Amino acid sequence: MAKIGTVNYFLTRGDMKIISVALIIGSLLTYPVTAEANSNSELQAAEHICSDNDCTKELRRLIRLARGGSGDAAAFVAMAYATGDGLEQNHQQALRYLRMGVRQRNAMAVYLMSDWLRNGFVAEQDVAEADRLLQLAVKLNYGPAQYARALQLLQQEQPESLSLAIDLLEQASAQRLASAMLLLGQLKQHGVGMEPDLPGAAELYKRLVLSGQTSARPYLQQITEQLAGDQQHQTLVADLREVDNIEVIRVSGQQLQASNMLEGLVRRLSQSGQYDSRSVGTRIRGLSCEQTGSNCSSTRPERGASSLNEVLTGNQ
Repeated sequence: MAKIGTVNYFLTRGDMKIISVALIIGSLLTYPVTAEANSNSELQAAEHICSDNDCTKELRRLIRLARGGSGDAAAFVAMAYATGDGLEQNHQQALRYLRMGVRQRNAMAVYLMSDWLRNGFVAEQDVAEADRLLQLAVKLNYGPAQYARALQLLQQEQPESLSLAIDLLEQASAQRLASAMLLLGQLKQHGVGMEPDLPGAAELYKRLVLSGQTSARPYLQQITEQLAGDQQHQTLVADLREVDNIEVIRVSGQQLQASNMLEGLVRRLSQSGQYDSRSVGTRIRGLSCEQTGSNCSSTRPERGASSLNEVLTGNQ
């Protein structure tokens, strides 16, 4: 029983789980593992991948691919027009191309349209339609949409929503979505909506750190100390400490990386002819590891209207 003023509050186990969820979400929403840009001014301030590189050739080819039915290309062109990155900023054209992607049922385009409508960016705010499109993006198995829907369910503060939210976080984590992995790790660590699973949480934190998500390192250190007192986990603890000592060094600049990936995206879309890809789990949202030919690593959801740089690199 907790006493506040003259009112007595009897906390059930379900109530305690709700409080735990609220505290975890509150801490993670202010943690720099996600990128959010909900206004035109924020997007203008975002780093442009085409500021020091001429993306004209790639973007013209993406425009042709979008007109030919590529939902991925349509989403990228829409972001370029929305942010003025590589194309002259034009919200009318941004909305036109994004609608092309939505008509193709492209997961990235559907999710992006949902976010624009929710925040009133480029398009007039329409929360009901935003919710409908978010549900569609979830059905299309898009990791950022699964994460966003999981957050909605958790913030309802209803114990019955926990199970569905955790399922969605599991799905998004399987696609290497960093924010989903971090939140799922916290729920496993604290036993919210499930029995405590310290080794499972440790594995998620480990994967995040190894993929270069240094913001997950404090969580890895915390759970390593929790496990250190249990003799049966000594091998795991030694492995986690070794991972914690690894320094991930990035040898290429973010802009150069994004520019190269944009060029690669255009080339692969042109060669494959598979314009409506719906799988997630690479740095190029909407493309599978097999399609990109690159190593897979953790990505971050851009819950606001994303820039090309954020989508291509995970804003790392």
